[in-house]
Amino acid sequence: MDIHAISLIVDEPIAGHFYWVLQKQEGSDCRPIDAAAGPMPTYGAAMMAGIEALQRRTEAHGDAGPPTMH
Repeated sequence: MDIHAISLIVDEPIAGHFYWVLQKQEGSDCRPIDAAAGPMPTYGAAMMAGIEALQRRTEAHGDAGPPTMH
């Protein structure tokens, strides 16, 4: 198991309102570590915004190599 793995998920709690969420695995639980401030109009827009957030997080932490996404 990769202890640095971060999952990117896109949730649609209300029809047509998409949110990205970055989650980190902690034992058998996942905890959110970052999320969209507001809804996106499409799944694709939310996914792209989530990928950008993941890249910013990786750059800010000075991690070597690409992030691991699940």
